[in-house]
Amino acid sequence: MVLRDYQKDVINNVLLHLNTNKRCCVSLATGGGKTVIFSEIVNLLNGKTLVCVHREELVFQTSNTLKKEHDLLLPKTKYISKDIFVAMVQTLHNRMKKKQININDFDNIIVDECHRGEFMKILEKFEGKVIGFTATPNYEKNRYFFQCTKCGTEYDKADECCNRKLQKYKENIPLSDFYHTLIHGVEINELIKDNYLVKDENFLLDVDTSRLVFDPAKNDYTEESIGLVFGSPEAIKNTVKVYKELCLDKKTIIFNPNTLVNRLLYEEMTLHNLPVKMYDSNNSDENRHDLVEWFKNVPNAILLNVQVFTTGFDCTDVEVVFLNKKTESINLFLQMVGRGGRPTDKIFKPSFRVVDMGNNVRDLGKWSDERNWNKYFYHKEIKEVGKPLPTAVRVCHNCEKIVAANSIICPECGAEKKYNYGGVTGLPKREGKPIIPQPKQIIEYCEANKLDCLLARKIVYNYVAQMFEDVNFDTFHKFKSNGQLFERTQNFIKPYYFEIQKSNLEGNRIIKITHFTNETIKAIERRYITSANL
Repeated sequence: MVLRDYQKDVINNVLLHLNTNKRCCVSLATGGGKTVIFSEIVNLLNGKTLVCVHREELVFQTSNTLKKEHDLLLPKTKYISKDIFVAMVQTLHNRMKKKQININDFDNIIVDECHRGEFMKILEKFEGKVIGFTATPNYEKNRYFFQCTKCGTEYDKADECCNRKLQKYKENIPLSDFYHTLIHGVEINELIKDNYLVKDENFLLDVDTSRLVFDPAKNDYTEESIGLVFGSPEAIKNTVKVYKELCLDKKTIIFNPNTLVNRLLYEEMTLHNLPVKMYDSNNSDENRHDLVEWFKNVPNAILLNVQVFTTGFDCTDVEVVFLNKKTESINLFLQMVGRGGRPTDKIFKPSFRVVDMGNNVRDLGKWSDERNWNKYFYHKEIKEVGKPLPTAVRVCHNCEKIVAANSIICPECGAEKKYNYGGVTGLPKREGKPIIPQPKQIIEYCEANKLDCLLARKIVYNYVAQMFEDVNFDTFHKFKSNGQLFERTQNFIKPYYFEIQKSNLEGNRIIKITHFTNETIKAIERRYITSANL
């Protein structure tokens, strides 16, 4: 495999850094080819090298890329003899606890998804060289401690000192504590510019999220408040309506806030005969491998999940990432949206849609925005912590017993929780102008996939029709009646018409531009008819 220029730069910067330093972290956007990069680094390092990943399928993915001889450390592996091996972190940690592996027998460790906490126990004991790779160099972990406000003595537990109660503090733990130096790779916007990723088109809902209660101890929103906003009958029905308006017939992955909302949305979507399946910690009747294969092979499939398919899940023809949740985590946000960013030859995909029901883009920025990762990687801050949130409870609607707010089933009577608050409603609006493909993009795609002129024209019809999603029918009808629609449409599609006419695509070229214009307007009308029948 031929390395890209920025991949060569990353490799050179890492090796140069390791000449005089022991640890570094490489920030590399999704789609940047980190497996290819660290596989090449393995070839260039001296000594024994361990590549550490967090899931079994990533062990095999990495193994398929490595050129040097190596072993795989999996739960059933008994003997390791090579100087290079790929390990799943949990298996490695278990062998270390049993003293079957001495981590300091290795000279180098390469860590994939190095922002994840399960790797830190390994790194705390390792004395050699460490190279971490991640798209999000941000640890998102905190340390809590107590301190005397008079003498400054620090304690692990609440107590008294100098005849006064201790103050509780929260300190974030930066990734630099473990990897020391950040080496910048390539950003999402650069990969989009070079056609290694596709552009995000955002649809945002200005929803009232004031009912969401943030719990600093969990670093997330409380179960009860999430359900109130996203799980009410009104919210569930609205989510299906939004899907039909903005995502119909597009391969869509929907991220839900909890398992109950996941199931309620699944049940509502099946009532509408939509091609949907779900997967989460409670609703996993489907075999995960079979489910993923189904999703990959069904063109208009809908996959519901709760924080399952955020990393290591590459389905290149995902056209819509639907965020039916709210998160404060920049890491999770980028991982979820990144599922739609891969280019593909399976369909014509110059962009993908982000349907955001939780104001995430407003708070965290667009997926393709440039980010200053230094402030996440190095920044350390200490804050005073007030009283913890009281233990959340709710009253069972059936037996009226007080039970834990996060209990889906009442332990007293067995009734399932119901959310009665109206919750999220409304249709998200497009942020900015529609992303319209260039004429040459359409021709190149059709030529590469041996498609004819008719299919090239249909791609144009489809994209022009999508431009009218924010235009109500009355406005459309007015401009159609007075002739302005025909004139404007024809001026817009002229470049597409002539590019198709002069291309090498097979098919009928007798068609005139007036016919091409009328067919485009018919496609726009069909969109309104379909929307009215939803």
